[in-house]
Amino acid sequence: MRFIKLLVIAVLLLTACKKENKVENVEVPTEDITVVVDSLKLTKKDIAKVNYKDIGLDSKTNKVISSWQPYLNVANGIEKIKLPDFSFFNADTDLFVSSLKDLEETIPEQINTEPIKARVLVLKTMLYKFQEIESLNTSTKKDKLLAIQQVFVAFSNLNLQINKKIEKDSQTIIKPY
Repeated sequence: MRFIKLLVIAVLLLTACKKENKVENVEVPTEDITVVVDSLKLTKKDIAKVNYKDIGLDSKTNKVISSWQPYLNVANGIEKIKLPDFSFFNADTDLFVSSLKDLEETIPEQINTEPIKARVLVLKTMLYKFQEIESLNTSTKKDKLLAIQQVFVAFSNLNLQINKKIEKDSQTIIKPY
């Protein structure tokens, strides 16, 4: 019985190996190649289709945020993504890294809470991830759009948390004794 099983397996392997793959040479016009290359490039329309809730800062946050320069630098870089201009991520790596480090270390005292630190850390992680995906030559358009969406969501969540903190601090709740 064992001999028959081995014989059947050997026959199957030999018949499978005898199949030859035929390779056909197909000429592709150079016009089609440029279309493929251009389809990998992100456009304003592609980025506009990214689905997320864009949460901006409330006017009450201006006093706190106006002096937080690293936040303003990162916010400008994220706004440039919509154009699509990735110079903030690609131009100078040391400047990009120092901007993110400053963002995390210089949170204003009025909003320096654990939830905001967590949102800053998530935003920092998503920005690093996007920078890596953008710098890779093998990244697809879908990968880039997903990374952009994650950056936008992380930034919106940070803005939401800052708005919540400022709103909660501005409320004066009288507690009964």
